[in-house]
Amino acid sequence: MGTYAANLSAVFRGRKGVSPVYSDAGRFFQATYLTGKMSELLTDVMDVLAGGAGSHVLQLRTPFGGGKTHSLVALLHLVRNRASSVAACPELKDIADPGEVQVAVLSGEELDALTPATATGIETHTLWGELAAQLGRFELVEEHDRTGAAPGGEVLRQIIGDNPTLILLDEVLIYVEKAMVVAKGESNAGRQAMLFLQALTEVVSAQPNVVMVYSLQASVGEAVGAEGLLSDLDKLVARVDSKREPVAGDEVLRVVQRRLFAELGDDATHQEVARSYSGLLRKQLLAAAETGDARREADAAADSLEERIVAAYPFHPELLDLMYHRWGSLISYQRTRGALQFLAAVVHALWKSGAKSPLIGPGDIDFTDEATRGAFFSQVGERERYVSVLSSDVTSDGAGCATVDRTLGADSPMLAQLRVGTRVASAIMLYSFGAREGEDRGVLETDLVKSVLVPGLTRNVVVSALHDLREEELYLHYTGRRYRFEPTPNLTKLVRDEATKLSSNEVLTEVRGELENQLRGTKGVALWPEAPSGIADERPVFTVAYLHPDWSEDRDPQSKFIEQAGKGAPRRYRNGLALVLPDKAQFDLARHAIRLRLAADSLLSKARQYNFSVEQIEELREKSGNARRDGSAAIGAAYSTVTIPIRSRTGDAPYVLETSDLRTMLAAGRALHERVVEALSQRVFSSITAAKLVALAGLGPDRKAVTCADLVDWFYSYYDFTKLWDKQAVASAIAKAVSESDLGYVVGVVREGEGIVPRDARQVRFGERLTADEVDLSNDAAILWQDYAREFLLTVVEPTPGVPEPDPTGEDKRQPAPPAPSTTSQADKPGSGSGGPSDVVRVANVKAVVERSGLFNLGRSLSWLRDEQGSVRIEINIHAEGEFDRASFLNGFLEPIEEAAEELDINTQ
Repeated sequence: MGTYAANLSAVFRGRKGVSPVYSDAGRFFQATYLTGKMSELLTDVMDVLAGGAGSHVLQLRTPFGGGKTHSLVALLHLVRNRASSVAACPELKDIADPGEVQVAVLSGEELDALTPATATGIETHTLWGELAAQLGRFELVEEHDRTGAAPGGEVLRQIIGDNPTLILLDEVLIYVEKAMVVAKGESNAGRQAMLFLQALTEVVSAQPNVVMVYSLQASVGEAVGAEGLLSDLDKLVARVDSKREPVAGDEVLRVVQRRLFAELGDDATHQEVARSYSGLLRKQLLAAAETGDARREADAAADSLEERIVAAYPFHPELLDLMYHRWGSLISYQRTRGALQFLAAVVHALWKSGAKSPLIGPGDIDFTDEATRGAFFSQVGERERYVSVLSSDVTSDGAGCATVDRTLGADSPMLAQLRVGTRVASAIMLYSFGAREGEDRGVLETDLVKSVLVPGLTRNVVVSALHDLREEELYLHYTGRRYRFEPTPNLTKLVRDEATKLSSNEVLTEVRGELENQLRGTKGVALWPEAPSGIADERPVFTVAYLHPDWSEDRDPQSKFIEQAGKGAPRRYRNGLALVLPDKAQFDLARHAIRLRLAADSLLSKARQYNFSVEQIEELREKSGNARRDGSAAIGAAYSTVTIPIRSRTGDAPYVLETSDLRTMLAAGRALHERVVEALSQRVFSSITAAKLVALAGLGPDRKAVTCADLVDWFYSYYDFTKLWDKQAVASAIAKAVSESDLGYVVGVVREGEGIVPRDARQVRFGERLTADEVDLSNDAAILWQDYAREFLLTVVEPTPGVPEPDPTGEDKRQPAPPAPSTTSQADKPGSGSGGPSDVVRVANVKAVVERSGLFNLGRSLSWLRDEQGSVRIEINIHAEGEFDRASFLNGFLEPIEEAAEELDINTQ
């Protein structure tokens, strides 16, 4: 790479080992692209040397590798070997010829204040000593050189003399900075050197045919900590110098082309390649353009690319742009020299591999080539931080981009040959260093697509590769819509790798836990029954069974769950069951999201181990939160269908399965089970009318009574019965039917043959207010045919001999009752006499104390009075203590009394 690093002093002295491209004037100008600024520099210098007007002191101030030293060598060759120079570069023939010119070269890189210079045959210790020795007048400053004291202007005028003189100083700051640490009396060598330069510029500016050209770094950053020296040196000469930049803008293209290629082929080939790339870009941009302005911009961008490719051939303009505008912001980048060194390595690697790409663009860089990698890091720096990144994500066989290459190329030989993943990753690596002014590092998708498109490759394929790279690459980051490689691991990749460590069972357990959370507080749910036994039978509540995510009809038909209850036993409560079928695609999304959440949480627990930054920890938390929400949403949509068995109307089978599609239902803001309940709302009810219950019970002369337990069984067993969410609906319907005298109700029954008989006729409720809470749905309670209930109401009030009173504790201590009494009272039986002083009760005054256990019988007594003829006046003194809900107390207790009472005195605390 030294071929592209000129050494002014070595060329000046004719030192052995210098490449002929620098040491030979003819070869030098043959390989040099004469930029406009360089031509202007040569013209101005030669004019002044020839006695013309112009600037006598010129400063070349460009970044490292920006052509400063190359321009100084061009001046040296032109004044020392004009004939060979003009012969090699005819453009020089019109530049003034000053004739014989004495030349002095002072190189800040080779000279220093501690090591004497001897190349002239005279030992010198200072810049002025070396200048005088080269011009043959050392005796004038011998004492100044020995003592290190800078000479004044008159001495310098004598050293220069009256002949045309060209003084070239390269990398002045380097010498001054080194000399600052060398003490010279009360001053130092660096300070004396700056005084010398100030005096020299004053003398040169006053001489008619003398020119001094010197170079400085372009920025404080390149001065490597010598900011003050750079500023002081700049101020010393600012009054008289004229600053020049040898290479500017797109001139770098021409310089690179001239130095790297002997010839570039015919123009027709350049135009054909340019049209091909331009047409490809135009097609991609127009496909995405939606407005007239967008289409015009697409055409303009394509036309511009065509022109720039012709100018930059065989390089893609985007490659040169990123080097100039992005890498140019890096301290380590050496501008023209750096471009030459890097591109020379790139071209050589592509030539060795036999690459046949029409252009050399950002995606064509072969980072597997050692020389290319070395030149790359020499220009962008940060070798130690990024060498492992390059190996992991770009050059190794296991790199993520290689995986993408194989994926995209599996079905397309052309894409396999293009190695799209590697192409895109290589380009992103180049864009990861430096940035345009006001921008962040990295590359936008649109710019990246433009830089890697080649014939046979479309934007969609590039975007697909980008998506896959984000999943596969460890160090690829996507921040602020920009892609770039960083030396810190990509959290997306880390999360994905951590996710692969989780077993399917671990993930499925979390999925179940999330689903349980969503179903928490819901009655009648069976979650993921593995067999029919996993769904409870003979439980009087409608059961919704959510089948396992891996359920399949072939392996476990729905009929098995509906018809069987486990261990071969048939299911009794078939009319109380619905099945919810899984959507495998949604469950896959749920599994994926929960796997990512678990992985992110795992990484957060290892934050210290990975040395995550605050930003990375926050990003992990965000990923965990996003995955949690995604998982919850996927689980909420993870069931697609509800099926429920209903009576078959054809008679071919006892039932058919009716389905409801949950996906057609509005899901916004509603939980999964809410949508399931809505889907079943036309088949499963929370209530039933009294009339419907009476009809379904089938009461009549042949069936005078049905136990409440049997009735509940029928509702949950037979498809002809209404499907009910809860047996409370049965209790409510019974209470209403009793109140409306549609049927009777009794607690305490015995079976006599095929019939059911109340133990105590006094317990029969008919035509009176009854609440659902009072209804007992056990085998010891029954509903009665209305005529059958009336029979018992017509019997005597006295209890049947031998039938004990109900125990207030609720425990049934009664013996089996004898047959129900006839409707004829004992007093009316033939031969019976009057049993007391009177057969009627005309006045009754009753004073009683009733506790909670007696309220039921008190209600029966009051109901009897209500149904009898005569006047009734009741004075009540009620004392109740407890923790009563105020609203319930007012509505359930006080309001009915207020409606009934003429006088009311209430005192509550």
